[in-house]
This record gives sequence, C-alpha cells and structure tokens, in this order.
Amino acid sequence: MDDRLHLLGVRHHGPGSAALVRSALDRLDPAVVLIEGAAEADVLAPYAACAGMKPPIAMLFYADDDARAATFAPFAEFSPEWQAMLWAASRQRPVRFIDWPAAVSLALTKAAGQPDDQPESPRSDPLDLLAQAAGMDDGEAFWNALIEEAGDVGDPLATFMAIADAMTEARARAEADGQAVSLRDVRREAFMRLAIRQALKDHDGTVAAVVGAWHVGALASKVAIAEDRAVIRDLPRVKVNATWVPWTDSRLASASGYGAGVISPGWYRHLWGLHGGGTADPSIFAARWQARTAALMRSEGHAASTASAIEAARLALSLAALRELSLPGLAEMRDAAKSALCHGDELALKLVERRLYVGETVGEIDASVPQMPLARDLALWQRKTRLKPEDLETDIRLDLRTEAGLLKSTLLHRLNLINLPWGTLVEADGGRGTFRETWQLSWRPEFSIALAEALVFGVTIEEAASNATLDRAARTSGIAELAGLVRAALVADLEHAATVAISRLQEAAVPSSDITDLMQAVAPLVAILRYGTARKLPEEALRALVIALVVEVNAGARHGSHQLGEATARARLDAMRGYDEALGLFGDDALLQTWRNQLVLMLDDDQVAAPIAGFCLRRLHDLRVWDEDTVAAAFSRHMGGRPPLLAGGFLESFLSGGAEIVLQDRPLLHLIDAWLCGLGEQDFIEALPLLRRSFTSFDGHARKRLLAEIAKGARETATSDAAGQDDDNPAFERALPLLLHILGAGARR
Repeated sequence: MDDRLHLLGVRHHGPGSAALVRSALDRLDPAVVLIEGAAEADVLAPYAACAGMKPPIAMLFYADDDARAATFAPFAEFSPEWQAMLWAASRQRPVRFIDWPAAVSLALTKAAGQPDDQPESPRSDPLDLLAQAAGMDDGEAFWNALIEEAGDVGDPLATFMAIADAMTEARARAEADGQAVSLRDVRREAFMRLAIRQALKDHDGTVAAVVGAWHVGALASKVAIAEDRAVIRDLPRVKVNATWVPWTDSRLASASGYGAGVISPGWYRHLWGLHGGGTADPSIFAARWQARTAALMRSEGHAASTASAIEAARLALSLAALRELSLPGLAEMRDAAKSALCHGDELALKLVERRLYVGETVGEIDASVPQMPLARDLALWQRKTRLKPEDLETDIRLDLRTEAGLLKSTLLHRLNLINLPWGTLVEADGGRGTFRETWQLSWRPEFSIALAEALVFGVTIEEAASNATLDRAARTSGIAELAGLVRAALVADLEHAATVAISRLQEAAVPSSDITDLMQAVAPLVAILRYGTARKLPEEALRALVIALVVEVNAGARHGSHQLGEATARARLDAMRGYDEALGLFGDDALLQTWRNQLVLMLDDDQVAAPIAGFCLRRLHDLRVWDEDTVAAAFSRHMGGRPPLLAGGFLESFLSGGAEIVLQDRPLLHLIDAWLCGLGEQDFIEALPLLRRSFTSFDGHARKRLLAEIAKGARETATSDAAGQDDDNPAFERALPLLLHILGAGARR
C-alpha cells in the first residue's frame, strides 16, 4: 500500500478509540476518510452532521424484495466511525465506506441463511491474547485500561502504530494455533483493499482509514489486485435500500447478542464526556457518576444521600490509586457504590444496573433524512399522541373516553396489525365497559424492519393496518381467527376492514362444522356488543352475525359432541364455558332457552363426551333448572354407568369452577357427599383415583375447608339422629385419615 495511507485500528463503540481517531485526523488532515462499513452507506454519511441526529442511531440496509433480509450498522456518540463522519463533515472532506456491500452480504444471507462459511473452530478474542501477554486475564479490562479509560495517550499516530503491531501479532498467533480466518473476513478484506486502492488513486493527499483493529494487518499486507478480485468474483447481489433509524442503548450492549457490542454503553457514554471535551479532573468524573447512581437509587425508593455519593466517589478514586490506575474504571465505581451507597447490599445495586450501566437512551433522526413512508407517518403519530419511544418497559393506562387516550390506543392497535408490537395490551375492560386499557410499551430497533415489510400494504399506518387485515381475512377460513380479526379491526378504528372481515366470517361460518370454532367466535363479538367501545360500531351487522353463529352452534352442539377425544373434548369444554357466558350476556331469551334445552339433550345422550355431559349437568344445577333430586339421579347415572376414565372426566368437569363455588353451594356439596357415602367398599376404592384427579385444582387451604364442611355436616347429622350422644361421628373419624390422604390436605391423624 501507498505511504499516504494511515490505518487507524479501533474497537467499535469505544470512547477512547473515538478520541484517538479524532486526534489522529486532526494531526493527519486527510484528503478523504475511509470507514469500515457497507458501501451503500456513502449516501447516508452526509446526514450525520444534521442537528437532529442524536445517537444511538443505526444505518439500516434491507433487500428491496424482502425487508426481512436486513442488516444494521449501529453508532453511538462514542463510536470512532461516528466521530470520523463528524470530523469529515466539519471540514468538508469526502467519506467513503469500504466494507463489502450490503447487496452482497444480504444476498448471501438469503441464499444460505448466513453471510459466510464460518471457520471450523470459533475465533479467540484477540484482546484476550494481548491481555495474557501482558499478564492479565480479562481482555476487556485490559483494553479498557489501555485505551478506552486511559485519557490522554500522547501521540495518537504512535498509539495506532502500536495497536496495529499488537493486533497483527495476535492474529498471526491465532492462525498459527490453527484458527483459520473465516471466509467472511477474507471476502470483506478483499473488498476493503480494493476500495483503499481506488481512494489512493482518486486523491492526491493523505488517506485515513478507520477500521477494526483485527483487520489492520491484513489490509496493510501486499496482496495482488487480481487475487482480491478473484475472491469477490461472481458473488450474488440484491437490490438494497438504505436509511437511518433510531437505535437503543440495550441493543448496543453485548448482552443483546450484538457481536460488536460493549458491556456497558452507559459507562462508555460517561467516559466520552471525559474524552469528548468534558472535565479531565478525576474527582469530578467520579463524583458525577456516583451522583447519578445515587439519584437512580432514590428513584427506586432507597436512601442514598449526597454525603454517601461523595464518599463513594472518594472510595472509587482510592481504589483506582491502589490498583495503579490513572482513572477509576467501571469495576472501581461499582465496588465503591456497593460499599458506600448500598452498604454492601448487592440487590440494591442490581435494581439500577440496567438503567445505569446499560442505559435507556433511544436515538432520534433528523427530519431532513429520507425515511420510509411508514416510518415518517409513525413519527407524526408519535408526535401527535406524545408517545415517545423508550428503551425500558413502561406501563400506560388509557381512558378511551378522552381524545388523547383514544388516539394512543388506536395507534397501538394498528401497529399490532402490521406486526409491530410496540405495545402489549396487558389489561382491557378493567374499568367500566371497555373504556380503559393498560399497555406495556417497549421500543426495539427491529421495528424498523417491520415497517419496511409493511410497505407492501400501504404508505401510512392506517392504510397498511387496514390492508394487512384485509389480506389476512382473505387468506384464512378459520372461524376463531376471523372473529379475532373483526375485533382487532374494530378496536383499531378500521371500519372498512371490520365490515369486510364480518362478511368473510359470515361466509365461513355457514359451511363450518367445527362447533368449537363457532363457539370461540361468539364470545369476543358479544363482548363488543355488550359493553360497546369508544369507536363507531356496525352494530346491526354484528348482532346479525352473532345470531347466525349462535343458531349454528345450538343446532349442531349435540351431534358435534359425540365421541370426542380427550384433547378435543377439553378444547370444546373451554369454548362452551365462554359461549355459555357470552350467550347470557347477549340478552336474546329465545336463543338462550334453545341453548339450555340443548344442555338437557346432551346430558341425556349417552354418546356425548363425558366432560361435556359433566358441564351440562353442572350448568343445569347452577341455573336451578332441575331440582336437587333430579340432579342427583342424573349424577349417579353418569358416574355409575361409565368406565372409570370417563367417569373421572365427567366428575372433573362437574366440579370445575373453583373451590369457593363448591364450598358455598351446600346442595352441590351434599350431592357429592351423598354419592360417596352410597358407594360400596370396592366401588369406593375404584373411585379414589377419580377423586384425586378431580380435586387437583383445589389448593391446600380449600381442601381443608372442604373437609371441615363435610365433617360439620356429618356431626350435624349424627346429632339430629341420636340426640344426647357425643358430637363426634366415629365412622367419619375413622375415614378422615384416608380422605386427608386423597385430598392431599395435610398429615394423617
């Protein structure tokens, strides 16, 4: 390579590296700045200097025909590449990105699932190799102490030469140990060498290249142009779109899985305040960090006084001096905070670690940056609703009777329809009717990909959500899914999509023979009609749809419940509970009476699945349609005339609904008790597994109360039958240990 070339080997997202790059560029004053990054980023670089660009932000590259094939290039304010772009912009110098194009990497991703053939064994961290040579164990701590936290290192060019020598030697050692360079690196470095040669050809002055330190040795080596061209020949390409998108601190952290991530973006941002022109006084540096720690602890309800924060800062400085460091590092700051602010309590510090060490900043994009139409529309919605993207999970409660609450709810529901779950609906219908909602919000950078994918449905959030709903409705024939789409369209205030989904549901319901699906479709629709929403409803169409569904269910419930398998019967049972409750809310007496008649018919039909029959009898008992003797006779017939497994399903379904209902319903309790007492010895022994299974849903406290109620009833019976005798029932006392064991309600006595 030409002597005019200066390779500045950096660690991505390092404040010390960023400060070194800025100092080196000031010293070199290059004619062009080259940066490791996808070649398509050239058109994005000029926007870095816009006033509205607030890192962390990222370049997004995605395939034009498939937005799911995408890659990000994130930047923080302490990223060396970001500072290089700002330096070039401030001096009107051109910037070129020299890494392999995103068109190639995304094409390889689509073709093979990954952009390259990885080496057989993973590459060792070169920082660990350097740390071992220096007599240290942790490569991260070694690099931080040497570069990122070192402050003024003197001559930046000499420092970069030392980094180049060290990393070149570390790479050679790794290759000598059998760790082959990946095909990915071989291809990328071929692209970078060719781009560097072209820059040297196009510019007469100095050329500075900001690249990962791992690549410096390979880029400085003598490789024939023909050899580099041969490496990249015939690589596939796709058409690529590029734009800037917001990023988050959590996605800069290595814990997120980001390969070039750092352990603590929050700490690095604090370091950049020192390197980037802030105070160089270590005492002020330490005091500001501990003051922030104390403030966050107070926000979590812990006592953290200013005096304790001062003491923590002094302790951090003392620890740094003892460990022969010019500046307290993250370890010293953490140890000092744990001792002085948390009084040794690790848990207290963990409460603020996420916000303190990782950070919670979400970047912002300048309005002048060309964005996807959906991203632009979403930004308008965010300003209109005053919903700011945040990196932490936050809960918001919305009152849909207010314009502000309704707008926020509408936006969040529409985003969910285009697979952008910025908000998760935690609770609805919590207040009166459906006028209150609780959402949990958490912004993720990947939502930019969802926006790109949704562009096929429209250029605004409303248009995309509506068309996405119509597309799903056209492609599905599932009754329950279509009912969900109807409800989703209504709460998202998409009237046209809701009307089409209602029509589609009506068409699908007529030929459907799946009673479970039909039942599941009724409940959400009735809930909307019963309570209403803050949006406009096609009430007549919805009511007609519900009536049509209910008629189909009532007509087919009996025959559709014959000979069901266990899994199918359980699904049907869950659907029946919701359907029965919804029908009671719907308020149509004729339909409700028809359904109750069906309960009687299903109970009398021996081919109906046992769990379904158990539910029918329980509902008839709860509704007081039958008297106690009739219920008892039906119960005995089903329990005595079925095999043990089927009888168990019947009993379990009959007792469902919670322990409290059984405890408060004395006739029901006496019915079970009378049935048990009427069993012969052998029948009782065979019934024990059924009882055990049926009472598994009752907790220990409920089981003890159940035994107490049974004992109370037994004692009352003994007293009325034999006045003047002892209150205790000897027969019950003898049976009680076995009952305790069956119910799992405590030790035998």
